[in-house]
Amino acid sequence: MRTPWRQQNEHVARANFVLPELQERLDRLAEGAMFEISTWDYKRLFGTNDVAATRLRRFAKLHACVANHSDRSILFRKEFARHDDTGLSC
Repeated sequence: MRTPWRQQNEHVARANFVLPELQERLDRLAEGAMFEISTWDYKRLFGTNDVAATRLRRFAKLHACVANHSDRSILFRKEFARHDDTGLSC
């Protein structure tokens, strides 16, 4: 029987962490790596009003991440660096 992703993943926030801790964890993620916070922590850190999702999206983008919502958590995924492999110059 497979272990659920949440139990396999070492990138899950501890309870009651603070925003600077989240910033540090997101900055340290490798390309494609993921980090998860609970919906409760999302509401605590970003609010529950109509601009909370915008705050989250901007915060994630500042740390080169994309944030995905589910019923129980927010999953941050570090974006892959964009490289210009064409070798062409202007």
